[in-house]
Amino acid sequence: MSPLVDALRQALGDDPVSDRAIDVSRLAHDASHYLLRPQAVVLARETAEVARAVAVAKAHGAGVTFRSGGTSLSGQSSGSGVLIDTRRGFRDIEVLDGGARVRCQPGATVRAVNAQLAPFGRILGPDPASEIACTIGGVVANNSSGMACGTTQNTYRTLAGLELVLLSGTVIDSAAPDADAHLKAAEPELWRGLAELRDRVRGNAESVRTIEHQFSMKNTMGYGINSFVDHDEPVQILAHLMVGSEGT
Repeated sequence: MSPLVDALRQALGDDPVSDRAIDVSRLAHDASHYLLRPQAVVLARETAEVARAVAVAKAHGAGVTFRSGGTSLSGQSSGSGVLIDTRRGFRDIEVLDGGARVRCQPGATVRAVNAQLAPFGRILGPDPASEIACTIGGVVANNSSGMACGTTQNTYRTLAGLELVLLSGTVIDSAAPDADAHLKAAEPELWRGLAELRDRVRGNAESVRTIEHQFSMKNTMGYGINSFVDHDEPVQILAHLMVGSEGT
């Protein structure tokens, strides 16, 4: 047993952690042609398990990759470090405000969420073609849009808030009223860095023009750096940078 796997089992117990050849081989590829064999697989069932697994991986210098539906055609749901599978758990869906909003966990598929919204005459903005299998976690990480939602109903524009786990193990709920104060207290260096980047971007008129132009058209490549223009609070910038982050 490797020190990494041993530490994961100490933090999480034996049940969620596996380094069996059959498990790491089964999850070494997604729908792409890439093959990346993880050192360990964690079948996370709750946020606290994700936080502990991420903290252990950081302490051992191992990369972390998240896996839900595994429908990626670009290989970003496979990794050579710790692979955290959120598809088995994290499937809760709660319709709010008569269908105007929905709170769903990253393991829920787009089709399952839309099925819950259907009685209210609503659907999600993003409409990826693989909606029967792709999950909300992947939709957010890839800024999925599909063919119909354009630039106004994509993941970035329809995100109300999210709960995220930082590499330190800190958990942030960006929809909480005190979210920005929590981020500043728990991760002051990150909060300050985001604020400085925001001011740096906004202080350069050419940067602002470039960002506004680039994101006025359909653009799902990489981080949503338009968050530095669109949002003031560092916690909201961070939340929207998660859109398109592809797990990083």
